[in-house]
Amino acid sequence: MNVFIYCLMLSTAGAQTIDVGSRKQLFIDHKFIESAEGIRLTVNQPFQTRERLVSADAPWESDAHLGVYSTVIQENGKIRMWYDVRAGVPEPGKNPPYMGLAYAESKDGIHFEKPVLNIVERNGTKRNNLVFPTDPSKITVGGGTVWRDDNPNALPAERYKSWSKVYPKPGSGLRGPHRIWTSPDGIHWKLDERLVTGLRAADTQPSWFWDPRANRYVGYSREWVRDRSIGFGARMASYNESDDMFRWDSVQFVLGPDERDAAAAAPMLIDEQKIVVKGEDVLPPGRGPRAGGQIGTATQDAVLTPITPLDFYGPGVFPYEGVYLALIPVFYHWSGEGVTTAPSTFDVQFAISRDGRHFTRPGPRQPFLRNGPAGSFDSKMIYPTLRPVRMGNELWIYYTGTNHDHSSRVDPQSPKNEAVISRAILRLDGFVSADADYEGGSILTPPLRFTGSQLELNVDTSGGGVVRVEIMEESGKPIPGFRLHDAEEITTNDVKTVVRWKNGGDVSSLAGKPVRLRFLMRSAKLYAFQFTNK
Repeated sequence: MNVFIYCLMLSTAGAQTIDVGSRKQLFIDHKFIESAEGIRLTVNQPFQTRERLVSADAPWESDAHLGVYSTVIQENGKIRMWYDVRAGVPEPGKNPPYMGLAYAESKDGIHFEKPVLNIVERNGTKRNNLVFPTDPSKITVGGGTVWRDDNPNALPAERYKSWSKVYPKPGSGLRGPHRIWTSPDGIHWKLDERLVTGLRAADTQPSWFWDPRANRYVGYSREWVRDRSIGFGARMASYNESDDMFRWDSVQFVLGPDERDAAAAAPMLIDEQKIVVKGEDVLPPGRGPRAGGQIGTATQDAVLTPITPLDFYGPGVFPYEGVYLALIPVFYHWSGEGVTTAPSTFDVQFAISRDGRHFTRPGPRQPFLRNGPAGSFDSKMIYPTLRPVRMGNELWIYYTGTNHDHSSRVDPQSPKNEAVISRAILRLDGFVSADADYEGGSILTPPLRFTGSQLELNVDTSGGGVVRVEIMEESGKPIPGFRLHDAEEITTNDVKTVVRWKNGGDVSSLAGKPVRLRFLMRSAKLYAFQFTNK
């Protein structure tokens, strides 16, 4: 469990009122904590079930394996999944002959069916669940990201889109490296003729969505930042905007390793969209250019030495309840004195942002999703499937786990090479919580202006905890009827519990006025609050 502590005692004078309306507000950072005592913000790790939900087990997948770039959508009572398939025997140093997306769906999110779609011909038959590329003799796809286009002006025939990296085959006449696919139903896809421009790069799996705040498409792309003169680089993620998903602009770095990650390497920083290394003449042994651009054997990661022991393999950004969250696939690879076998592994870290451009990784940066035990199917790499889905009062986070590393080395304790899609379960809104231990704590919010008639909390007091809520004037004076001694004790574990006082839970008389909330807590976790109508 990751923990970062706030103990803020700020003046209540002159604080700006925050208009929260009737929107849910998350305790992902200190925005709603003007002052606090005995409170810590905790990053909560989900429970990884390690079930084997999807693997390459269909008859037509006998020569295939799963890649890691998959996406899920919840709609019409189903979980719809577009999963990454690599098939055929690759030539040395080249990609597999087939790289594309297959489709599966589930009513319960656990048991997935692979319908025979008869769309893509492979190995002389269309009896498979492949959806694109529709002509694999001309092109392969890496990193396809499927999503439903929420732009109100999107054409029905293009309601679903996939932004992907493509690899045209010789003689195809097609161009890359990035293209957009469109579909009316998520099953029947068409490659748009327009080229994608304006990106510095978009390697691996990008993430994108229509953002009502910007009234534009927002896309996050993975790119390399390199300095070949001294032989180092780092993978980072960029923010981009577009009116049509084809012409991108407003590019800037938003996610990448920093000096905390470089503690074991050379200090570094980002300066005007490039890496600057401080004291590069004192790089530790093994941190300079690699001979031949590789570490050790030819099977290992053939890229420039990272200036940090890790870098970000994909953006993993998605909107959630008015904020922007990221499940970042982190790639660990380093060499140096005493390193006999260089790591080439993945796990997942968590990041947060209020504006989609400035992200922080709260806490001590422990893994949000962890690798499985030695010999398990997810012992070497964990890669998140884009976006959690809500199932009741839970968020299900699907991920691909492999027992081989990025250098294709199979876990020696595993009986065979595997790649499997599994899931992790998180409480609704449960990414971060404001926690008090048994000795107690309190939170005072800045002034808030709300609409609604009752206050709801997502809270967990377990068996011996308690929460009480006081409503105060902007000045900090308790409001009669909503004082602390009027408040009923909350002793529950509920994602939507109504706050009540002796006279009930109706707060409509305070709507539209600047007020402060004071939470008095003991042995409790507070995830979110929301003013709603009865």
